[in-house]
Amino acid sequence: MDKVLRASKAGFPCMRNLWYSVNGYQEVISTRSQRIFDVGTALEPVIVEWLKADGWEVEYNPGSQNAAIEVTVPITGGSLTGHPDCIISKGDIQNALVDIKTMNDRAFTYWRRSGTLKTKPQYVTQLHIYAMGLRNMGRNIEKLGIVGVNKNNSEMYIDFFDFDMFTEGEITRNAEMLFVENEPPEFNCPSEDWACDYCEFHDVCKKDDKPLPDLDNKDSTKEVPVTTDETIINAMKTLRDARVLSKQAKDLEKGAKAELNENVIDKGLRSIQGGGLYFYLTEKASGGLDTKALEAAHPGITKQFAKHDISTVYNIETLKEDKNADM
Repeated sequence: MDKVLRASKAGFPCMRNLWYSVNGYQEVISTRSQRIFDVGTALEPVIVEWLKADGWEVEYNPGSQNAAIEVTVPITGGSLTGHPDCIISKGDIQNALVDIKTMNDRAFTYWRRSGTLKTKPQYVTQLHIYAMGLRNMGRNIEKLGIVGVNKNNSEMYIDFFDFDMFTEGEITRNAEMLFVENEPPEFNCPSEDWACDYCEFHDVCKKDDKPLPDLDNKDSTKEVPVTTDETIINAMKTLRDARVLSKQAKDLEKGAKAELNENVIDKGLRSIQGGGLYFYLTEKASGGLDTKALEAAHPGITKQFAKHDISTVYNIETLKEDKNADM
């Protein structure tokens, strides 16, 4: 019996998750994940009406797994399947295959600022599979895109991008390798914790735990104490989440500064206002000791007067048994 990989899962960044899926293992969907999915499904037809109200001609394919249009892409060892959401057209944009996604305020802002190709590669994979299937059916697909909606304030934005032949080849090669594997691939933790936090196969995944670090002595066999104190656990979770948010905030700040440089500062302006906001430049003087020049003039002097401080580094890692603690 041929194996099947759903387009909505194909971009998931853990090959073990995909292997369990195509080999028929039972998925365990958390209540939180199911509710997120249900909210998106409920809002989908409303968002379609918003698109029409904005002047888009919409060919809508409702019905989830029972949708009227179900695409299939046969490959060696199995097939890629899925149901595309919409094909939209307006003005210069014709026959654009789009998928509707709802997001919270933080995720929406980050996605809109940085784009789908950078922030949501799993969506790119999903849409490419839909396009591959529709093209096999003789449909003319000229563009791909994500219709994103901010669940906090109902803001809607469409990010378009092109179909890429390299991405198509990469999807096919990865799926073919996945289908021929008789054992789950070695665990290779994705760069983001959400892959494990939302995994439907955490109960069957046999990955090895990373050893706990001993902050007192790396060579010690001293056991690290375990706590059930919710205050401590919540503080650790907050630290973990804050670092993820901090990285995203830095990316947003970098993008915003680039746009302000191009559209304000490079045009000779030092202040501007709009949308109830006021932006202006200030100058901050800074200085310090040039240790390289000092060492060149007086060799050994920087070492003689060097100051040595010991600081504590707060490290935070996700343990296997705690993957679903905050689900």
